[in-house]
Amino acid sequence: MIIWTLLAIVFLHPFVYWKFSHLTKDDLTWMEPYEEWDTVLFSSPSGMDTLVVKEKPLYNSYWPFVKNEGEGNDYTANSSFQYDIKHDGKSVNGWSAIRKEHDGRLSLVFWLHRRRQAIEDAQNVRYCSIKIGKSVYDDAIRIDGSNSQNFSEEKITNEYFIWSKSKGLLQYKYLNGEVYTFYKKIPRKK
Repeated sequence: MIIWTLLAIVFLHPFVYWKFSHLTKDDLTWMEPYEEWDTVLFSSPSGMDTLVVKEKPLYNSYWPFVKNEGEGNDYTANSSFQYDIKHDGKSVNGWSAIRKEHDGRLSLVFWLHRRRQAIEDAQNVRYCSIKIGKSVYDDAIRIDGSNSQNFSEEKITNEYFIWSKSKGLLQYKYLNGEVYTFYKKIPRKK
């Protein structure tokens, strides 16, 4: 019996994760605003932008025998949104992700066009309150020149975007300097 156990360990070692992280229900709240192929409209005085969610992968398995995307023998749970915003015939890329570290920290990444912010520990997020129409969001993060990087050769400092844990992208000032604000979400057709 011991020999079979040792042989099983030796044989299965490359196919088994030894360290796991898992996203909790609260962690996944960051991923609830959108589903794949949702459409979100943003308005400004000069027109409308359209956001389309292209992908929403989730890696949060409890099954240790599947090698799909861990790092070596470590399984790091994560999820993300990938989306495009259509603006004046052009496409602006966006990406937001969560990742549960093995020490229990939840890290967040927000990236819109060339502005990126990474938060290593979501428990230390500094939320702001923003009012849009009649709704107030107390779970918003403003991502601007004071707390993020711009991966552009241009020195753009007055751009920003605001992300809400419960609602997703709320507002952005980008491209032409105008402010685009959440107008409505059109859920995907099921």
